[in-house]
Amino acid sequence: MQERDTNNGLTPEDLGEAAESLFKNLCARACLNCIKSDRDRSGWDFIVDFPMSDERAPETLDQRQKITCHVQLKATATLGSGSVSLKLSAADLLAKDSHPALIVIFRLKKDGEPLKGYIVHLLDEPLHKLLRRLRLAEAQGRRDTQKLKISFDYRRHGKPFELTPVGLRAALAEACGPDPAAYALEKVRQLNELGYEDGQFEGQAVFQVRDEEHFSRVLLGLEPIRPLQVETFDVRFGIAVPYKGQLFNTIEEIFLAPPATTECTVVVKGPPLRPAASFEAQLVVPPPVDGRLRMLIQHADFEFTFRETEHQIEASCSFEPRKGPLGELVAMLRALDYLASKQANIAVFGKNGAWGPLQLPVSTDLTGPNREDLPRLAGFAADWQTLLDYAGVRSSAPIGWDDLWNDQAHLASDLMLSAAPVARFEFDADVLPADGQPIQAIYFNSASVAGEAILYAVEITLAPRPNEPTVYRSVSFRPIEARADTMELDDYMDDLAKRLKPTVMIHPDNVQRVSPEQMDRLTPTDNVPFENDSRPGV
Repeated sequence: MQERDTNNGLTPEDLGEAAESLFKNLCARACLNCIKSDRDRSGWDFIVDFPMSDERAPETLDQRQKITCHVQLKATATLGSGSVSLKLSAADLLAKDSHPALIVIFRLKKDGEPLKGYIVHLLDEPLHKLLRRLRLAEAQGRRDTQKLKISFDYRRHGKPFELTPVGLRAALAEACGPDPAAYALEKVRQLNELGYEDGQFEGQAVFQVRDEEHFSRVLLGLEPIRPLQVETFDVRFGIAVPYKGQLFNTIEEIFLAPPATTECTVVVKGPPLRPAASFEAQLVVPPPVDGRLRMLIQHADFEFTFRETEHQIEASCSFEPRKGPLGELVAMLRALDYLASKQANIAVFGKNGAWGPLQLPVSTDLTGPNREDLPRLAGFAADWQTLLDYAGVRSSAPIGWDDLWNDQAHLASDLMLSAAPVARFEFDADVLPADGQPIQAIYFNSASVAGEAILYAVEITLAPRPNEPTVYRSVSFRPIEARADTMELDDYMDDLAKRLKPTVMIHPDNVQRVSPEQMDRLTPTDNVPFENDSRPGV
């Protein structure tokens, strides 16, 4: 028999056999169960099991778990490059298993003498590299991964260990970790998420633009695209491939999400010496795809849109009432009232004054419900807040527009805060201590909005009607007080009478409400006083 010439070192096949023998020997001496596998079908050379914990371990029998890893073994006697390669198909099979996937590299001398060991763990950066390489092959139409290679620099991606039983066992244990279940969860997460940090799907949609207004609303994300044709792509590691799932099969409309969004403060001012309204909102600026500027200011209650045309910047505002704190409702109604009356000035500032002010056009189209009632609602909401402040009542209830249509609360606002109240009172002289001279009376009542109530009292001066001395009519009003509603009306009447000692007390149960037209036609009878409010709808 001819002896093999070893002067030039072992052949690659012999070097591989030496590495396998060394690996099995080290595993046996380290008390690890090493099972040779079929690399062509499984992707790994060895399955390595750690022994189950013995009776001295802290885990109970039902909680013990076997730690298993899959190993692809590589041997090299090459100096300098620090790189090993394997078939892409083998690396794919190796990495996709839920067990720890390890490439173990033995650096040997040319004659097979052990030098150093390295472990490349297919997790984190190495797994990232493998998945990216697979995605690139998919994008290139190369599904014959058994003909493709992938290489790893074990000096960069690997951890060195001594080629001893203790060194090998410690290196494998560190890679596998103590908790197989936690390891499997983390590996599944990385397999599903690596490369998708910037999102997963991209699409191309063909849609029809009706007009310039429609195009602007689509770009601002206010109106959906109803596509005529849609192509979708799965994008991983920045590499797009056609999406093959069923997720988008039934898509009918798409909303665009403009990328440039920032927090801002919007200040709406009205005529001079009138209070402004301030809001925290979002400023959206989509890309100027056609070279024209567009902006959107979004708030929970309203939206301002601005778009540049050939000659100017056009603006519009839409609003939708909702329940909210009284202070927010007052500010919103005030701003809408200014806008509806074409007397508004708008300024926009960045958060904490980071930029601005940006002065915006105010000749806006205003769309929304109850536009004709805005002045009245805005005035009453502010008045009601003032009455609560006078009474020492802190508003906390969510209040909507419907809550503001309250006759008793409007009457309280008119009598207590109006310089010239529109309400009038009339009485038959027979029910009064009348002697032809003016009489001082006190009217008291309660009022509430959204469950938040006050008591109030007003001094009324009553005087005979001109040319009709048997009828006394209110000629002036002087607010007395507003207070929290903490007692019954009759008890409040007794308290007022004791403190103020008026000539006449007007109890609300003895007052009949009539319309302005009826007031002038009626004559007081049956000792019933009359009150009237000429505001529409009350």
